[in-house]
Amino acid sequence: MSRPVSEIPPEARPVSAAKVKPLSATAQPKVSVVIPIYNGAGSITPVMEALFKSTYGNFEAVVIHDCSTDNSGEVLDRLAGQYDFRLFEFPENRGVSKARNEGARRAKGEVILFIDADCIIRSDTIERCVRALQKGESICVGGAYTCDAWDQDFFSNFQSLYIHHVETKVEHPDYIATHCMAIWKKAYDEFGGFKEDYFIGHAASVEDVELSHRLIRAGHQLSRPADIQVQHIFGFSFSKSIRNAVKKSKYWTMYSLHRRDVMKDSGAASHELKVNVGTQTINVCLVAAAAVTRSWWPLMGVMFLYGVNTAVSYNLLRLIKQERDWWFLIRAMGYYQFVYPFAVAYGAFMGILKYIWEVKLTRRYS
Repeated sequence: MSRPVSEIPPEARPVSAAKVKPLSATAQPKVSVVIPIYNGAGSITPVMEALFKSTYGNFEAVVIHDCSTDNSGEVLDRLAGQYDFRLFEFPENRGVSKARNEGARRAKGEVILFIDADCIIRSDTIERCVRALQKGESICVGGAYTCDAWDQDFFSNFQSLYIHHVETKVEHPDYIATHCMAIWKKAYDEFGGFKEDYFIGHAASVEDVELSHRLIRAGHQLSRPADIQVQHIFGFSFSKSIRNAVKKSKYWTMYSLHRRDVMKDSGAASHELKVNVGTQTINVCLVAAAAVTRSWWPLMGVMFLYGVNTAVSYNLLRLIKQERDWWFLIRAMGYYQFVYPFAVAYGAFMGILKYIWEVKLTRRYS
């Protein structure tokens, strides 16, 4: 987040040469863009700047300020003099689910588009989302991250590339993330919005996954067209990347244990990542066995498992090389295969313990 606002690219890298034909005024349902913000002072300005460059004519912006501890309130007050948006503020921090539900309740549009306070949409994102919804094939549509993060550092770009890869593997995923989630307001109200309990809707931040799963269980289809993408502001350093991996893994493990689908290939919890974590964890044990027994035979297993891991991750590594250079690929392979899996494994272990204690034993969550 070191770049000044004036340097924000007007568009993320295009994924297609095709242009979206603008919808006629009569074909434009009103869209309410709902943005929850908590401690987003460093990112909300370029987000609003990009939003109000949208080519879609019939939209409103609804911002829910969830009682930040930074100067987000001051930034929003300043932005209110530049952009026409509706601002609602919570007197205390209530969590992202309550913030999004409040924004949806205040929304005046027929379509709700949820974005995050650190996600930059393209000028045609709203239009593409509306067109996808109007096809009538999917009850909810969304977009993936671009290959390039807004902040051009290694850890942010690595994260953006990885999420882009796993989010663009299939057009009809098992969940749509709220960094870009469009849904008809009538359908959203019918399903009761996001869960607001402490586990799903506050601490775990899997409220978008849970809502998506409810929609699918009711027989609906989700869609994530390849041409809908948003650029994310990560602000990652090494430590922030590791902390993010631990937190996401911990709560995703809890949620997956609760649903009994731990091994499912689901978005960021991909088969590639699970094979990466599993093989590298076993490799540590094999290296330890080789050291203890002073035998080289366990190292044969290490070589085999590393080959399996690389083969399973081939498409991800190919994307990284395609979008970056050899030096970035070498660093990415080192981080992804020798550091990242152990952060994920630690988070999963903590998630298992937390699940046993808070779900199975104390029955804190049902």
